[in-house]
Amino acid sequence: MATRVELRRLAQEAEALAGVVCGSLGPGGGQVLLTRPTGEVLLSRDGRRVLEALNVDSPTARMMIACISTHCNLIGDGAKTFIILLSAFLQGLEKLIERDGAPFGKNVQGREKQKEKCYGLNQVSRFLMMLHTHILDRIVIQDLEKHFLSVFSTYDGDVNRSAMESVLEAYFCGKVVNDRQKFISQLSCDFYYKATTDKNTIEVLHLVDECFSELHTAVTGLPVSSSRILEGLVLQRDFAVYCPSEGEKRVVIITEPIHTALSDLGVEVVITTEHQYQASELWTTKRTEALIRHMQHSNIKVLLSSVKQHEVVHYCAESCGISIVECLSPEEISLICRITRISPFRPSRDSIHTVVTEAAVAKFCQPLRLGTKRYAHIGLTGTHAFQPHCVILCGPVTGVTEQHACAFHGAFKMLRQMFTAVNLTECHEPKSVSQNLLNSQRGLAEQQFKEEPTDCDNIQALDKHLIPSGVEMKKLVSTPVGAQELAGLCMHLCKSSCIATPGVDLGRNTVCSVPNESGNSIADLQKLPLEYKHPDKMEVAEGELSVNTQHVHTTVEEHTSCRQLQASRDGCTGPSYRNSFKDEESNKSCIQGNATSSIKAGAVMPVGGIFEILLHHYLSRYAVQCPSTSTSVLCFLIADALLSVPKTLCKTQKKNTFAQLYLEVTGALRSKQQPLLTGHKNLELVSCKYHLVASVVQCAARLLNIDLIVGIKKVPQKAVEGDSEDDQ
Repeated sequence: MATRVELRRLAQEAEALAGVVCGSLGPGGGQVLLTRPTGEVLLSRDGRRVLEALNVDSPTARMMIACISTHCNLIGDGAKTFIILLSAFLQGLEKLIERDGAPFGKNVQGREKQKEKCYGLNQVSRFLMMLHTHILDRIVIQDLEKHFLSVFSTYDGDVNRSAMESVLEAYFCGKVVNDRQKFISQLSCDFYYKATTDKNTIEVLHLVDECFSELHTAVTGLPVSSSRILEGLVLQRDFAVYCPSEGEKRVVIITEPIHTALSDLGVEVVITTEHQYQASELWTTKRTEALIRHMQHSNIKVLLSSVKQHEVVHYCAESCGISIVECLSPEEISLICRITRISPFRPSRDSIHTVVTEAAVAKFCQPLRLGTKRYAHIGLTGTHAFQPHCVILCGPVTGVTEQHACAFHGAFKMLRQMFTAVNLTECHEPKSVSQNLLNSQRGLAEQQFKEEPTDCDNIQALDKHLIPSGVEMKKLVSTPVGAQELAGLCMHLCKSSCIATPGVDLGRNTVCSVPNESGNSIADLQKLPLEYKHPDKMEVAEGELSVNTQHVHTTVEEHTSCRQLQASRDGCTGPSYRNSFKDEESNKSCIQGNATSSIKAGAVMPVGGIFEILLHHYLSRYAVQCPSTSTSVLCFLIADALLSVPKTLCKTQKKNTFAQLYLEVTGALRSKQQPLLTGHKNLELVSCKYHLVASVVQCAARLLNIDLIVGIKKVPQKAVEGDSEDDQ
């Protein structure tokens, strides 16, 4: 049965999911306790673990959780902020449409009411994808970049340890309980410096992220304070044979049984009597003894095996002083090979008298008791940039160790982003270069929207009212967007033919930058960039814009008046955006081609909602000046939704904390204080915040693009040739 997707349903589902985790947001948040009918209990502050543990029936709600999981797999943080921001945006969009109708598709004629709503939401989806690339990137490049700090030292370019501790402590404030945040953050910082030693940091962090399961050991029954960093690797198996020895030890890896039957050696043997069978077993045993003695002569002291070895191998190894650790997982074998850069020794293929060259060196190899279990502790000397270390995470129960392990793993996903620059691309192209493309796209855009006849005079009149001076946002929002304005927007989008879209691909576990090519479809038109002009470079009239900083407004109508008061109070001039079609002279002076900027590696900002307030400020300022009503409305909605994050953070603190924080940030902006709010100790990565906002925009666009949900109780089977109709 097919079910139509209502915007109200999406908003309610996102609100319900946000309500589960919002109480655990920030350093003052608590833990979430989930119980299942089986009696299983989950106690955690990790938003991703909590949301994934929910038994959700709705397909769209599961899609939201899947988007969050994909984002966290790549970034390592932001699950709670993701769903809170998504919920705030969907609720704001629902209120806007309920109050003013469907401003993105109201003038559609010949359509049913439900189809008209779906059409409007599909338009919103397309506008969201355009807004991500063409507005958000430019605001980050041209406005937010001046507020960025760096974790790298200005003297030697290395990571400042105090800055590293500030970033990690801010991260763990939202992951573990208050009395363990400092300890776990210092533990992770120690692991980072011991494992990397400032060599090929990105390569090491990539290895830690991929192999974290093999680099940590969870121990229950001990206090959290017993957690520590150990040199070397702790293998999840005890010694099958242990022979202590002094000095460095050569280590060989084997992935097949040493004591094998004749058939496994590629030899054809015909055995007809009992005597022949005993003779073959004796020959195999002597071959095994010869092989172990050959290893002894090659100074092999440790044998790491992925399979269980025969008792004959144990006996021979013990007599020759060779220790054996067997039944290691393929992941552990792969990690050891990756660190030491050796290949497994295969006695069935190699001659037993061949010199063993593929051997690693270990400083020590000894048993280790953790709690009630015994492990093999081996100190490998690797040729990889990674210095072999492992973390022991202790806790009273399994749930605590799992929570700390998940948070620890996510911290190193986040650190990978800290050392990676995020490329943001701006495209500029003069009118003379793209005039032919504009002419070819004009007919296409008008054809795509010919179902929406609109009075051109009304559109022109509407464009005149888009000038910021004395504008009222109520009128802008309630005025429907016509087809010709949208067609004009699409034609303007064709002025640039190439752009890269950085961000998280929610359909795949990748952080991608996808080049878009101009095409002859609306799907291609929506990928082309809007022209964003920096507010500081615009012609302005004094007293046009101002802000009333005594109250923080979160509705679309109040934002415009809020900014009108600010300019008059500060005596500053506000930006004035002109229609991009009339700004031909400025286009001729633009840089031809692509101007590429990026969020630099190590860029950070003070934690606590500062990024959201700044992005809210610049998005709202752009929305007031934007010549497109649809884009302006969406910018206001996203700007409003961004404030939900610092508001939720401040709920756990004293009264009026949010208003005080908002006034501090806006006051610092007016006074041009750089850097902002230096009193904040902890820091958060700008690249992670950018990817978070981009992921939320992509998720919202995908949700709004769903028209129907079709429930299938049984997967249809494909008919096989030769089956009769009765069988089918």
